Amino acid sequence: MIEVAVALLIVCAAAIYWYARLFPQGWGRLRTAVGLSAPRPTIGKGCGGCSGCDRSGKGGCH
Repeated sequence: MIEVAVALLIVCAAAIYWYARLFPQGWGRLRTAVGLSAPRPTIGKGCGGCSGCDRSGKGGCH
C-alpha cells in the first residue's frame, strides 16, 4: 500500500512539473487562482548574438 502511495506521489509531481513546463501561462494563472504569487519574468542583458561579444567567458562585450 505504501508503494502505491509513493508511486502516486511521483506521478502527480511529474504531471505538475510537465504542466508547468509545457503551459507556463496556464500554470501562472493556476498559481494566482490558488493564492500563490506568480513568478515574475526576468529580463536578461544578453548581447543578442552580436559579433562584438566576448564569448570566451572572460566577461566583456564590445
